[in-house]
Amino acid sequence: MSSHAVSSGRRRAGRWDNPRVESRQACRAAGIGAVTVSEHTGRPRLHRALPALSARLVISLGAPIEVRYGGSSRHLQSVVAGLMRPGVATPTLVLRPGQPTVRVDLSAAAAQRLTGVPLGEVDAGGVGAEALLPWVSRLSEELADHPAGRREPIMRARLLERLERATEADPSRHALEALRIIAVSGGQVSVEELARQVHLSPRRLRVVMHGSLGVGPKFASRVARLAAAVRRAADGADSWTRIAAESAYHDQSHLVRDFHDLMRTTPNAWLAEEGRKLQGRRGPSPGSSGHDQ
Repeated sequence: MSSHAVSSGRRRAGRWDNPRVESRQACRAAGIGAVTVSEHTGRPRLHRALPALSARLVISLGAPIEVRYGGSSRHLQSVVAGLMRPGVATPTLVLRPGQPTVRVDLSAAAAQRLTGVPLGEVDAGGVGAEALLPWVSRLSEELADHPAGRREPIMRARLLERLERATEADPSRHALEALRIIAVSGGQVSVEELARQVHLSPRRLRVVMHGSLGVGPKFASRVARLAAAVRRAADGADSWTRIAAESAYHDQSHLVRDFHDLMRTTPNAWLAEEGRKLQGRRGPSPGSSGHDQ
């Protein structure tokens, strides 16, 4: 047997031996991101959604989810959430014991294909998923019938099936490509350079993004910068000063302002909420404002 045949056989065997790896690769290509299966234990608490340039589908397999957004509160069995909007902080969910949930992050393009609705019509507060995805109730029942360890692959498989059958919904490939570039750059690309890369004028780019996504390039870049800063903190960076510098903020105060405007909290208060720590510190000090390292 030739070495080429052996190599090909190993590759084929590798695919069959690792169906979950293959599924994850297919999901990434289709715009299906992280799938989180969780069940809160202990006292009810608030979970603040992180800034992101992606959409989300959240399904409760127990009691309805309480979603707080823009000064109002709603109870939904499942929710499709879109992009953030200027002037409104990220939503918060009330995590309750005995309320298993499955959450999936979706690219803007994948969310549009699944729902058939431009993201400009769905903000981060979300809408009841049943209104846009009539099959989600059946999916919820299927997930509830399986143990927690089986729910992630089932969720991925069903979303892939739906995306394969979905009609192309691409009202503006320029807007989606611009959003992708902003996310990849961590919000560190100028409007002029962004427009050049998607072959539009800066003015036309703003119009296209607002019309299709509900946000312009400057606000999207602001969200991407804060998302990058939050990821660095979650990965264990050693100080907010360094995080601010590496995330293209003018200074630490600039980062603190974005935490307040986009999340209605401070950096250290967010760390305390999530039970996280920066390297080199034992956790936020009592009464910390977020300006300290």
